[in-house]
Amino acid sequence: MKKISKALRKPLLGVALFCCLTEFGFAEEVLTAPTTTAPPQAQSTQATPQTPPNGTAPLTFPDLKSAEQTGVPPVSWNDTFIGYRYGSNFHYPGVPDKVSQNIGYLTTTGGFKFGSYAFNVDYLVSNSANPEVGGPSAGGAQEVYSVGRVTLSASKIFGKQIGIGVIRDVGLTGGYEFGSKNDAYAQRARMIVFGPTIEFALPRGFWNLTAGFRTESNHNGIVGVDVHYNAAWHVESSWLYPFRVGPVPLMFRGFASITGPKGKDGFGVQTTTEFLTRASLLADVGALAGHPRTVYVGAGYEYWYHMYGSPTRETVSTITSVPMFQAEIHF
Repeated sequence: MKKISKALRKPLLGVALFCCLTEFGFAEEVLTAPTTTAPPQAQSTQATPQTPPNGTAPLTFPDLKSAEQTGVPPVSWNDTFIGYRYGSNFHYPGVPDKVSQNIGYLTTTGGFKFGSYAFNVDYLVSNSANPEVGGPSAGGAQEVYSVGRVTLSASKIFGKQIGIGVIRDVGLTGGYEFGSKNDAYAQRARMIVFGPTIEFALPRGFWNLTAGFRTESNHNGIVGVDVHYNAAWHVESSWLYPFRVGPVPLMFRGFASITGPKGKDGFGVQTTTEFLTRASLLADVGALAGHPRTVYVGAGYEYWYHMYGSPTRETVSTITSVPMFQAEIHF
């Protein structure tokens, strides 16, 4: 693979550390909602949280309405929202020019009797620098990428607090990442993630960590082959911390994931360890208009090293470093 003419993008969770993990591989957002009940809650004056997701997510999302409160959190909770982000410095392996993208996403995350869940779908539209199949005269490529995680909480299952010290809870997380893109590479990402999770004890917000493995199959439309990668070790984490600066409620949210080498890609090139992180600082602008925890606006940043496991020595544009505008509406 001296040069991949076009390449796929994951999404999460994406969130995810796994979100937003948004909002984790191709993780759009690493999504893994807090393993115990909803994140500790703060006063109504505090800020609130969002994967990925696309995806990569490659995956943890909190309930914005509960993450800012302190005390005993509820067993069942939900936060559903739509969002938009834009960046003009995305890169894809084999694509020499920087790519601008408009990204819309839908996320739902919450807690239930035995644990928590988080699901995200991203719709990514590139400019002509990353064209859809048909060449430069065609429009920009479009991609759909979904990330999902379900975590079973030991504290909820056994009906008592399992954590100790800095650890609030432990659990098991399982999830998926599915994606499809209409550029020449024609990715069809299919991933399964599984591993134990720990949730750290924070006064408000959350921070969790999952360490396990990830399987992946995909498609390389340039050479016309389906690729079944080896299972690889995978670590993902996500966090959300609400705070306030003067009268403005803010939240700092993000995810990070690391995936080990997964064998040879569709070009016969040995993959290498990849790292993806996405973080955002969002202001609760709805609170300034008397409608708290409904509208968030702010800035995000994504960094992806060795995208899709592609070594830098093999092709151009295997590293993305892009600031983004981001906005969300919560229901």
